[in-house]
Amino acid sequence: MKIFKKAQGATEYLIILAIVIIIALIVIGVIGGIPSIGISASSRASSTYWATADVAIIDYAISATGSDTVILKNNLRNAIDLTVVSINDVDFEAGTTTLGPGGTKTYSGAAASCTAGQSFSYNVTITYTDKKTNADYTYTGGGIKLEGTCAN
Repeated sequence: MKIFKKAQGATEYLIILAIVIIIALIVIGVIGGIPSIGISASSRASSTYWATADVAIIDYAISATGSDTVILKNNLRNAIDLTVVSINDVDFEAGTTTLGPGGTKTYSGAAASCTAGQSFSYNVTITYTDKKTNADYTYTGGGIKLEGTCAN
């Protein structure tokens, strides 16, 4: 009879230990302790943030071949003049582009060299002038970088 009580106690201990380990792995994955899990969450947060900015990056593809594409959208109520669109210190805007409310602009170029399948994290700077007020603004995302995975 005493043997069964010891076996039951050991089994309960192992089950509780397994539950604690599973919870610890989930917490580590959420805070980015396991790179493959943390990067995908960070990339989704970055793309969501930039898609809702005043001058939004609604879609982007950074590739190892250097044929990068970035699509901007004016989420403001007034038309704007884009003067600087810089990703990883590479300026995509050659002159000045006017975007009306809801207007989009597609840029192509090479933001930087990256390795296919590896993650990237680039600084973004967007400088624009509000056409209605003639006020100049420079937006850097408040420290939020453009993140993702380098395409082939």
